[in-house]
Amino acid sequence: MNDTSSPQRNSDGVVSVAAGRGPLAMEAVSLGKDFRLGRGDVLHAVRGVSFGLYRGAVVALVGESGSGKSTAARLLAGQERPTSGSIRLGGVPVDVSSRRAFRQYKSKVQLVFQDPFSSLNPVHTVRYHLERPVQLHQGKRGDEAAREVAALLEQVRLTPAGQFLPKFPHELSGGQRQRVSFARALAARPSVLLADEPVSMLDVSIRLEMLGLLDDLRRRFQLALLYITHDIASARYFADEVLVMYAGEIVERGPAEELTQRPAHPYTQLLVASAPDPDNLGSALRGGTARAGRQPAATGPATQGCPFSPRCPLADDRCRTDDPPPRRVSAVRAAACWRLDVAAPGILAQSQGGGT
Repeated sequence: MNDTSSPQRNSDGVVSVAAGRGPLAMEAVSLGKDFRLGRGDVLHAVRGVSFGLYRGAVVALVGESGSGKSTAARLLAGQERPTSGSIRLGGVPVDVSSRRAFRQYKSKVQLVFQDPFSSLNPVHTVRYHLERPVQLHQGKRGDEAAREVAALLEQVRLTPAGQFLPKFPHELSGGQRQRVSFARALAARPSVLLADEPVSMLDVSIRLEMLGLLDDLRRRFQLALLYITHDIASARYFADEVLVMYAGEIVERGPAEELTQRPAHPYTQLLVASAPDPDNLGSALRGGTARAGRQPAATGPATQGCPFSPRCPLADDRCRTDDPPPRRVSAVRAAACWRLDVAAPGILAQSQGGGT
């Protein structure tokens, strides 16, 4: 599925398979975000996150609620200022400190929110929701703007357009509202689309249809797409590359199919083993740790050492004191775990033997 003819190495030395789809559009470099809590406490929501987004490719950021996925999306969207690290768009460092710079940035980077019920203003019609960004980002007015709005509705398969333009959000179904959200994002003609759990609040019966629409838009407009989800099964089928996030850190990365069929990190193994999938995703955890009866009790991340150590059945003293750096286990994969020799002995042996 993936073409790696134009490899791009991440900071951990791993080649991103998404790079084969097209040129690098956006890059996060050692991105970090801290939130100050009461009594001098600090929440490290995102810690040292680095990855690239490529035109025409889908990169999935996968993890449980509270793992830092949405914070990472808000950082990339310019809605939060990073505490450390940087973001580059088209190779240029991003600075959205002024209103004009932020508007220019939003013309290239758009965020689709999880909840289609709250992301649209209930007092405005579909026409207003689409005409406004067409006017702001494309400078079109009158009949020209009307034609563009109709074209946007056709692109997200809301036809005939005239039927939907006068409607208010409460008159639409959840799927229709999310389609309007997609159309509103496309109105800016972005090069990067950040989709934060775009189907999680929709009926199960239409989720696959909506992912198919996103995939069509990605191909048609050569979008660099970041797909944020807690569902690793959907990431397997939809994404080129998967980044697994836990407690603000990327603990594993690699090609979607390979990573989900042979997860290396114990946390990824737990995600895969718990994923409902018609193809029995997770049945081939060759040498993995997440077998029935061995899943550890759910506790919070550690404040020092490996953040997953309180939940990991393989954790030892080193895991509890030292946070492991990403370890390259193949040309296209890396995992941050001290115990890969036990968690994924087959993958590690292949790596040491020179396999990719």
